[in-house]
Amino acid sequence: MTNKVKITIFSVMIGAGVIGLLWTPLFAGLPGGDENIIPREASRWHIGKGAEYDPIMQYDINTATMKFSAKIEFLPAQPEKQILVEITPPQSGTLITQTVPISSAYTFGEVSEEARPYFTTLDQTIFSMRDIALEDRYLVKGAVWGTMFIGAMTQEIAIIEHANTSFGFGSANAFIVSYNIGDKQTKFWIVDNLPLPVKAEVYDIDGNLQYSYELTSLTAPSTPGFG
Repeated sequence: MTNKVKITIFSVMIGAGVIGLLWTPLFAGLPGGDENIIPREASRWHIGKGAEYDPIMQYDINTATMKFSAKIEFLPAQPEKQILVEITPPQSGTLITQTVPISSAYTFGEVSEEARPYFTTLDQTIFSMRDIALEDRYLVKGAVWGTMFIGAMTQEIAIIEHANTSFGFGSANAFIVSYNIGDKQTKFWIVDNLPLPVKAEVYDIDGNLQYSYELTSLTAPSTPGFG
């Protein structure tokens, strides 16, 4: 009888250990006080989340070589995903309008020669978030989203702040995803249910501002939280 009890208890312990191993990856990236938020309760974000609500998002983009505005409209899939982009070049009243398919990895299809320099910049700025959050990432302060390799150094990419924040398009609850390069802090502002970051300040290894952008106008009547 005693042996049977021992075997039963041992089996329960093994079972609990297996369950622990199975669930451990789901809790990754929930450090500190946030570890009490279980996965099914914590919101998660990836690039493109909310695109199905067809928002229209207008940005001001600044790089070392370009400055322009871009209105990005997410179109209903038919069956592939598409975006309609209107580029307003600096010192020009002529709009460049392009409807372009977009892949599941949020890369662009073919664009016109006239539009290509601007789409290259969009690819390297606003849409570069695909490199960090192509898959679900926890929207929890302290959550680690990945690792940035800078020469021989590595830096964690993590959420450092969550607060109601004012932007060009209005106020929203935003999460700041950040990593350090030297004494400069690169930041991306993420708002749940919006498919792209709403603001960014990105520095290079020499401490120079590589690019920045901000969402200045938003039309999203069907998007949860913005209707």
